[in-house]
Amino acid sequence: MRVRSTGWLAGLVAMGVVGGLIAEEVKSVSELPKKFIRMTMNPERPRIPQSLDTSIIRFVPTDEKLAKAGVTVDLIGAIHIGDQAYFQKLDKSFKQYDALLYEMVAEKDETGGAPQRWEDRDQPGTGTAQAPRKTSVSGEKSFEAGMTVIGGMQLGAKDMLGLAFQLDGINYNAPNMVHADMSPEEFAQKMKDRGESFFTMFMELFMQGLAQQRANKQGGASDVALLFAFFSSDRELALKRVLAKQFAEVDILDMLGGEKGSTIITERNLIALDVLSEQLAKGKKRIGIFYGAGHLGDMSRRLVSDFGMKFTGEKWVEAWNLRSKPRRRSRK
Repeated sequence: MRVRSTGWLAGLVAMGVVGGLIAEEVKSVSELPKKFIRMTMNPERPRIPQSLDTSIIRFVPTDEKLAKAGVTVDLIGAIHIGDQAYFQKLDKSFKQYDALLYEMVAEKDETGGAPQRWEDRDQPGTGTAQAPRKTSVSGEKSFEAGMTVIGGMQLGAKDMLGLAFQLDGINYNAPNMVHADMSPEEFAQKMKDRGESFFTMFMELFMQGLAQQRANKQGGASDVALLFAFFSSDRELALKRVLAKQFAEVDILDMLGGEKGSTIITERNLIALDVLSEQLAKGKKRIGIFYGAGHLGDMSRRLVSDFGMKFTGEKWVEAWNLRSKPRRRSRK
């Protein structure tokens, strides 16, 4: 296990903020939130879905002086396709942070510019000279094939559900935005080192999803609901409700975290937390980490164990509006 607290604590000592070691006992990880996506129901009609929400959970140092100095870390759970209003609300809230760390498997720009998404890096007119690739041809093709599948699934779901895509709704060029993820070469190499591939990852997620459905006895019901959704008069809303229920009840991505974990969760979380250490050492106090909700379970446990922080609260942001559209009254 890596311990990251030393670097940023030393930086704050140099600023005269810290006067002692961590004084308060760190809470048990069992007290941390377990859910980072939820589906809320209509209070007047409890069986009718109202929204799919993602959470923002706040951590503060257990050291009282650091806490009084205003050091906070917010883990902002993302769902990558959502209502346009969802991304607009998040983007507006990001202005409050001294540093907003974000996930994006993208080329790092050595000149300090915004990172370049993997699918754009060979396009003419980008104005960014690319460093030689370090992965093998087969590794590169495997990575690109996997990313193409994931991107195609996200874009297809976005169009089918009438939603917006995260990359189109967030201003990644804002001055406080800090890239906190792997490059495509790093991602592909780490998967190779672990003996992983997108195929094995997809199969593991598929099998875990089936296991959870059997455990919750939801498999048959969800299949029937999905079938009815396709033939609904409001297919878009019906599909959103079925998928929202699955997102809210099945936490398969969290199973890929932990000490051994996986490249897609554990290794990327370690990169993000290394960047967090750097920002804290620079004296940044209000920090947000904007990562997929599936990353938050592992990441929150590491904030407690590696950074000596404690969970202080959460709030929820509506990502999908699941309310029925009001019916128009017919003219007589």
